[in-house]
Parts: sequence; structure tokens; C-alpha cells
Amino acid sequence: MKSEKVLRIVLLLILAGQLLATITGGLNRTLVEMPAWRYLGAEAWAAFSRRADLGNGEIMYPLAGIGETVLLLAAAITFRLSPKRPLFVAIPLYGAAVMSICVMLTTTQAAPIMLSLPRIGNSRAALQQAFEGFYRWDSIRAVFGVLAGCAEVLALVALGSWAFGKKSSLQEQPLLHG
Repeated sequence: MKSEKVLRIVLLLILAGQLLATITGGLNRTLVEMPAWRYLGAEAWAAFSRRADLGNGEIMYPLAGIGETVLLLAAAITFRLSPKRPLFVAIPLYGAAVMSICVMLTTTQAAPIMLSLPRIGNSRAALQQAFEGFYRWDSIRAVFGVLAGCAEVLALVALGSWAFGKKSSLQEQPLLHG
């Protein structure tokens, strides 16, 4: 097998792995963790969340969420300032930025529920209501997160093919102007 063909296969396998990790990682809480917490009960979920989400998660989750959004917006703005902006790069890049903003917007609904857990105490009814509300908003947020991640991978593929050696075959692609 030719070296170039092997490298393309390796690249495709890496991209497929990244897409799989993006999808499964993004939906893990919604499809795996939250159904288990539903079975164990809102009290167990609250006890765990108070230690995890309101423990180290208070630093890690905002850092990751806000950091990713800021970096995607910076990439989109930087790309927008470029004199040449191929449409096939712009669509997934801008899509990733928009989906990341949607993650932030849904977080404005999910986070206050999580942050209310210390105030709620151990009221079974209040914890169940918090669990259901968080589950709903976190599930919506997960979908936007997966869409953002997939769009990021597509943007990387498009940008890489345009920037590294495919320019000659893509010169006829439409560009965004203005």
C-alpha cells in the first residue's frame, strides 16, 4: 500500500475515533448516568452531585465549557477576518460556534438547578423536582454539545484539506465575501 493511502486511512480512523468519542462522551450523562440515578433515586443523585458537580466540577465544568466556547468563537472570528473563507469550512466552523453558544444557553437553565442542591437540603419532593429539571436541561445541552463536537471535527477536516495540500482542487469552491 502506498504511503499516502496509509496516511489517509490512519487519518480517517483517527477522525472516526474522535467522532465516536464526541458522541458517546457527550451523551454519556444523558443515556448512561441519569437513568442509573433515576433508578437509585434523587437523594443518591443529589448526594453524588454535591460531591462531584459542586466539588471539583465547580472548577472543571465551567473551565471546559466556557473555555471551549471562547476558543470556538475566537476561531470563528479569526476565520471571518480571513480574506479567503471557503464556504465548506465556514459552515461547520460557524455551526460549531453556534452549537457551543446553545450549550451555554442551556447551561443557564441546568446550572441553577444543580447549584440549588445545597439550599434544597434533603426534601425528597424538592430533590425529585431538581433531578427531573436537571435531567431535562442536561439532555438538551448534551444534544447541542454532540452537534458542536461533530461540527468541530468536520471543520477540522475541511480546514485541513483546504490548508494542507488540497488548495488546487478546491480553488473553485465558493468563498464567503464581505
